[in-house]
Amino acid sequence: MCSNDSPSEKDDGTTEVQPLLDSYETHLETLRLLPLPQYRSRELLTATEELRDRLATSGFVPPTQLQHLLCVVAEAIDDVRAAATGEPDRLPEAPRYPVGTPRDEYTMTPDERETVLDGLTNLQFTLVETPTLPDGWRRRLERRPSTAA
Repeated sequence: MCSNDSPSEKDDGTTEVQPLLDSYETHLETLRLLPLPQYRSRELLTATEELRDRLATSGFVPPTQLQHLLCVVAEAIDDVRAAATGEPDRLPEAPRYPVGTPRDEYTMTPDERETVLDGLTNLQFTLVETPTLPDGWRRRLERRPSTAA
């Protein structure tokens, strides 16, 4: 990602929320199309939607929520890197796993692997741009007495 591609940063280094929200919408659409196991896809979608919603209402996300999604994305990337790859006509039928069932590996074509890694990496770039405010900080700001006279 080139720094010229990121319209969300203002001159003073702060981050505008609306371009990030638009990016999260794009990522959610992409995640729905990625050939991932159902449990992994659902986990990514849920965590991304929750983060997007928090960003939309607060203008920031707690670092713990951001860290959780970064871990989910990292686990998905690790699974994809470990997945068996092959040509489409030689891949076995992908097994169906119940939601939440861990699985050792799954198979995909080289093109699918590249597409999934690209989508997850782009999501990571957006996560890094997302503004955070430490857990509990907002309450401290809200309780602070007004300095207006």
